[in-house]
Amino acid sequence: MRLIKGSSKDIIIEKECKDDEIGIGYFIPKDTFSIFDYKIYGEWPFTIPNKGIAMAYIINKSFEIAKTNNIKTCFIEALKDRSKIRIARIPGREIPIEQTAIPIGTRNRMVDLEIIFNLYLHPRSSLLKSFMKGEKNYREYGFSSMPVAFNKIPITKLSYTTKYDKRGDLPLNDASAKNRSRLDEDQWKESIRLINSCVDKITEYAKVNNLIRMDGKHEIFVDEDGSVGIADTFGNPEEDRYIFEIKDFSLIERFFYLYAERWNLNLNKVKEIIKGLEKREHYYQDISKQFLRNWYIDNGWKSRFEKDKNIRPYLMNRDVINAYSNALIAFAALWSKRVEELIELTRVVIKPIEEVSAELFTLEELNRNGMVKV
Repeated sequence: MRLIKGSSKDIIIEKECKDDEIGIGYFIPKDTFSIFDYKIYGEWPFTIPNKGIAMAYIINKSFEIAKTNNIKTCFIEALKDRSKIRIARIPGREIPIEQTAIPIGTRNRMVDLEIIFNLYLHPRSSLLKSFMKGEKNYREYGFSSMPVAFNKIPITKLSYTTKYDKRGDLPLNDASAKNRSRLDEDQWKESIRLINSCVDKITEYAKVNNLIRMDGKHEIFVDEDGSVGIADTFGNPEEDRYIFEIKDFSLIERFFYLYAERWNLNLNKVKEIIKGLEKREHYYQDISKQFLRNWYIDNGWKSRFEKDKNIRPYLMNRDVINAYSNALIAFAALWSKRVEELIELTRVVIKPIEEVSAELFTLEELNRNGMVKV
């Protein structure tokens, strides 16, 4: 057995991949996480309780959705806290990282691409920013005028970045991505078909569960027979961005007063925030890793980090960590439908998804207004 440590999940190798022989291993999600590439400089100063268990249940369910719909993936079997998977050779490790050194059609390997899809315009998505800067033409995505955040994208277009390039995730156009993949024509077409099919099926499942899947990414591998499949994990709140729309504003209002009392906040300021929010038409809340990104953007840490890569992240209030943990467990229960198992493993009372979303919404607003107690 060999252990490969990651920022959000570990991989245990049971059988090494070699030449054209595929390997066997396990994805084991962890309570740790990484945002803004801080993993390069060190670990975040806190973990999310029960995150690993929640993610294992979500990941396994998404694998099972793909399997039920005859979508080939690296998945072999769902286990309690992990996924048994097929392991392929990695560019830069078992095979060359230079694309020209890899013959087209080479078997048993990960493809050096991240393939990104956008279904809705997240307010902090790079696609929306590209539209606003004029770097991409919104009309090519089916819009007749400049779109705004949360608009549904009429035409789903895949985009591509590098995966294993040491310089980071470099954007690629369609031709460059196809060339870098080192897939033959049939393999490339099948990869795109698999991804589009998987996007559709996972998104349908999210919709049935009242979740809005905004965007996400996929990876591809080639097995020992030369067949392509979807690699790594997908359809979960670390790889994708999910939004929940809170329909009952009284839930949000209740949490404002709860935290005003718990943290001894200025009640008049809290009432001002509530009054401003009452005018909104929709109450959308990130219920994915984007919540953590939002937190460190809104409290100013990210802008400081961009100027000084040595600064450590601010600590997150324990109430906020627990709220996010509860949200992930609620997501896992909704997604997997294995509520009793999750209760037994986490010893946590699982709350409705609308309730945990309303709590996260409230906490984000308090954070934006500088009212969170650390």
